[in-house]
Amino acid sequence: MKKSQGFSLLEILIAISFIAVASILVFTISSSNNKLRKLNEEKTQALFYASQAVEVAKLIDWSSLAVGDYHLQQSANTWALAAGSELLNNKYTRLINIGDVTRASSTNGQAYGPFNENGFVDPDTKKLTVTMTWASQAGANRQEVIESYLYRWQADRWSQTDWSGNSGQTDWSDPTKFFTKDSSVDVAIPGIATLVSGFLDWNQATTTDTFNTAGNFDDNDVYELNDLAYLVTEDNAYGDEFYVLNVADVYNVQQSSSLNIGFGVTAVVVKDKYAFLSTRSNSGELKVVQVTNPDSPAVRFTYNLPGNSDARDLVVNENELYIVQSDDLYAFSIVNPLSPVLLDSVDVDGIVTEVFVSEDNVYLATEKDNKELQIVDITNPANLQVVGLYNLPGSLKGSDVNVQGNRAYISTQNNGSGREFFIFDISDPSNPQYIGDYEVGETVYSFGIVGPYALLGTNFLNEELVVIDVSFPATVSKVSGFDLSGHILGMSANCSTIYAATSSNQEEFFVISTQVADCGYAPSGTLESSTFDTGSDQVSYNWIAWTGSAPLNTSIRLQLASSNSIGGPWNFVGPDGTGSSYYTNASQEQINYNAHINQRYIRYKLFLDSSASFQAPILEEVIISYSEYP
Repeated sequence: MKKSQGFSLLEILIAISFIAVASILVFTISSSNNKLRKLNEEKTQALFYASQAVEVAKLIDWSSLAVGDYHLQQSANTWALAAGSELLNNKYTRLINIGDVTRASSTNGQAYGPFNENGFVDPDTKKLTVTMTWASQAGANRQEVIESYLYRWQADRWSQTDWSGNSGQTDWSDPTKFFTKDSSVDVAIPGIATLVSGFLDWNQATTTDTFNTAGNFDDNDVYELNDLAYLVTEDNAYGDEFYVLNVADVYNVQQSSSLNIGFGVTAVVVKDKYAFLSTRSNSGELKVVQVTNPDSPAVRFTYNLPGNSDARDLVVNENELYIVQSDDLYAFSIVNPLSPVLLDSVDVDGIVTEVFVSEDNVYLATEKDNKELQIVDITNPANLQVVGLYNLPGSLKGSDVNVQGNRAYISTQNNGSGREFFIFDISDPSNPQYIGDYEVGETVYSFGIVGPYALLGTNFLNEELVVIDVSFPATVSKVSGFDLSGHILGMSANCSTIYAATSSNQEEFFVISTQVADCGYAPSGTLESSTFDTGSDQVSYNWIAWTGSAPLNTSIRLQLASSNSIGGPWNFVGPDGTGSSYYTNASQEQINYNAHINQRYIRYKLFLDSSASFQAPILEEVIISYSEYP
């Protein structure tokens, strides 16, 4: 019979020790959890009070947000700030601090740019710091801090893009009208304000000189700027594909230089000291040629677009370049012309033949038979968006496109008994409206718009250049025609002269002059807008911008006048607050802060100037940014 055994004393002691240790651990963990729970509860309550202060501060009148330390006071349904801190729930001390904000840059009294402790005070921004302190039940004092920024405005914009409604409007109601202008300003074309041109007569036009590029290869395009014509050709086994011609004397064209590109060049655009080329190269469709010295041009940059399709055309505006390859449109930044940066691309569904840029849109002529005209929004060049299109009657292929103000023009291949030239109202680019056409009777390879005339390069054998009057889109009429020795594949034109790149084998480049001495533009003109009502005398004006073009020796200048009376007086001043300065920067120039602060009504005054013989500035849009604040 087995004898039963019990626990020894040692075993009992060990068991008691384990139980004691476990009990201590459980108590310690429980105590720690309780402490952590209390801390979390306190922190949550503190952050609630802090967040409440941030939200309430946004409701307080801006004039009450002086620099200092405050707490909140509520009277009925109104919140206000009172000096010092406050105790909440007999535990939490809340202190609200309002501080100035300084920024890195300042222009015309407007502080802007990133925050900078040693910068310029921004009168429209305050820093809000809410500090919560309390004695915690878990022991020791605790603190939570929330920082935020208060802005006294949210920007609105006033813009004008059409002046064709004419003068006589005192207060802003009809967006196509204005207060007054002098006789030198021309607003006849919707969407444009420019200088009045002199007498135009294409009936007397004649070829004054020609230039024969090496070999029997087509000249594809030409761009004239400051008495220099930049001419580009197909791949030329016998010579170069890029020429610089001196055309100061239209009766004696002289070659300044030429450059071997190595491939056919389809288009050329010149801006400042750089010529931008679209080419047929499979490894360098975009090329940048420096032409600082016209006698010694040099390729400074090459970009290889995806695929092996030819680049067909390109355009530039102030800071971007747009180039087309097959059915793709590419956007590049050319802030540094020697190193363009790709921003975005978009597939537009159809081979693109030609491209034109105007304001915030690029207009495309395509070979897509149900989308011959396509419109791409370039407001953000890093996010291109197709916003509009038009299906021309018949199955056509677009050949060229141009935009002047609120009108877009597109040409096509031969349409048999139909039309080959079309006019649209593009006041709403997302919905172009068909307003006119013209039956050319042949393919139109290229065209230009000069004043009320369209200059068409056609496929006729005995009338390669046709001039039509497009003043009234519903009744377009022919003015004259000219027999050349080749088809015009590209042109650059002004009121006096057409520079033409053609398919001729002997005289590929033509200069055609109207021989009219007084076709130049008026030297200057002014226009004063109607009065715009912002709706509040608690307002600041942020910046002014404009779109359009100002060729060499021309200028677009603006001044602003503001008042708290709808009847004025109107004292027009520029960025330094005096009448001797002008806003000239097209890209959001800062408006003088003190000159217009808290002035409910505003007007702008436009100054157009030209000392160029046959060129004038063209204004397409004025934008003024302003901010109302509570």
